[in-house]
Amino acid sequence: MIVSFNPYVNQNINCKAVSQKYLKTAEKSYRRFGNVTSEWYYSIRDDVCLWKGISKQDAIDTMLAVRKYVEEGSMDAYNHVLDSIKKAEV
Repeated sequence: MIVSFNPYVNQNINCKAVSQKYLKTAEKSYRRFGNVTSEWYYSIRDDVCLWKGISKQDAIDTMLAVRKYVEEGSMDAYNHVLDSIKKAEV
């Protein structure tokens, strides 16, 4: 399934620091599949909780920026990962 993508829609995001790596991956996933993949969720969560490759706050900001790419049926998974990151002890 090919989904049209306009990067200029919904640019009113009040985020301080968004990981460009994860944002670009989410955009690519959205263009290709129409949603953010589960691998993306696992990757950002693990990068915060296990590897500490991204700060907790940057991950939260990135999750908030990517929310517009999450389809309604995937909101439970999105919220679960966001809550996991918010509760992470880093």
